[in-house]
Amino acid sequence: MNFVLTINVAIISKPGLGLRFDGGSVFSRGTSVVSEQHHEILGTKRLVGISTDLLTQSPAPLSLSALSEKFFVSRSSIVEDLKKVEAWLATFALTLIRDHSGTYIHGNDLNIRMALKDIITVSVLSQYQTADSRIDRFSRTKLVDQFGKVNVDNCISLIGLIEDELTCAISEPYYTNLFSHLLVTIRRAAGLTAQSDVQTYTRHEGKEWTIAEKAVSWLQDEYRMILPAIEVSYIYQYLISSGRHTLTSGDSLPLPLNSEADRYADGLIRESSEDLGLDLSLDNKLRHDLAQHIKPMLNRLAYGIAIHNPLLDEIKSELGSAFNAVKKAADRINQKYGYADISDDEVAYLTIYLQTALDKFRAAKKIIIVCSSGVGTSQLLSSRINRAFPEWEIIAIVPGSQLSNTLEMKACDLIISTIKLEDIELPVAYVSAIFSKKDIARVSERLFSDENMKEKHHAG
Repeated sequence: MNFVLTINVAIISKPGLGLRFDGGSVFSRGTSVVSEQHHEILGTKRLVGISTDLLTQSPAPLSLSALSEKFFVSRSSIVEDLKKVEAWLATFALTLIRDHSGTYIHGNDLNIRMALKDIITVSVLSQYQTADSRIDRFSRTKLVDQFGKVNVDNCISLIGLIEDELTCAISEPYYTNLFSHLLVTIRRAAGLTAQSDVQTYTRHEGKEWTIAEKAVSWLQDEYRMILPAIEVSYIYQYLISSGRHTLTSGDSLPLPLNSEADRYADGLIRESSEDLGLDLSLDNKLRHDLAQHIKPMLNRLAYGIAIHNPLLDEIKSELGSAFNAVKKAADRINQKYGYADISDDEVAYLTIYLQTALDKFRAAKKIIIVCSSGVGTSQLLSSRINRAFPEWEIIAIVPGSQLSNTLEMKACDLIISTIKLEDIELPVAYVSAIFSKKDIARVSERLFSDENMKEKHHAG
């Protein structure tokens, strides 16, 4: 599995323990395919339980006897389970230590949190949730069983208070992301002797920072504990990465400005269009919607915040062409401008926007062809249009002199003509009889211009 490391790494040797990989303070997994070990750990209740206990108690050790009694299996079974857990933990740059005190996890607190969030989002929420749901009753039951009713209820209540302060609802997948972060924070902070080892952060001005401060204060009052000051920064990062809250012009946070999101959207549309063989660059709605999604996405990439897409496998299967085109385009853009690697989950969300635009453009349309040339040329033009736009229906091929009579009898969405037409209210795309790539672009431009005018009219 590939890793993205944002600071120096090292291999540390300890006598009697072996080698340990030190991944630094900020760690994120790359975009490679999830391993079989990953599926086995997060798909097995006992392995999830063992992993959760080790992660939440770390660095406090757990004994084999205690784990054996809790999960009703032999010590030898626990030993085999720990081998699988150890391999999975390594993907987060975490090490499983076994010594005279027991078994415990050694590693950075941020990486421990990432592993816990992976358990929540993959082993619990993704099994039951749909793309538009929040914490449904099935997921809630499993979360309560794993993390406790009070903790689950408090996370839901706190997000409700945050939404009241924001005066808007946090939609999926951002709700689930914030929920899992808060749940991990509670489980890691409650009763821990070791607090977060990341102490440096930047304080920011603005509504989101104030709300994050209130959230941390609420947690401290509710659990009667003191959280590290950096917890405010963590919650703030999730709020500005939620897709609803962007930075103000006066904010000093070194994150992408709106122009970067616009540039990213333009590049994504342009490069994806080349692979898909259809120019979507004139679709104003697509550009606007993509830029709005990309603004918080760039925040997530900057902070290493991962989101889960419950429809990822379906999108890869059903929208494979669009997904692959978007992934290649995003990888090129990220490499060009120095952004962090983008996950398949993020690519899947971007793909939905592109596919929506493709479906809108390719939707069945009734076409009339106007051509002054002979029958052979008309048939050539018709066949090339059918090949470029197979969903479209050519309802008539007529000379210019018969167009008015044809329009009185037949309704159409677009006229494609090789000759100049006068006094036609319907959209007209002028092409050559050969219908080259330039002609396909002209048809696309005419349709998108018409769609953009309709959207402006409705908006007005």
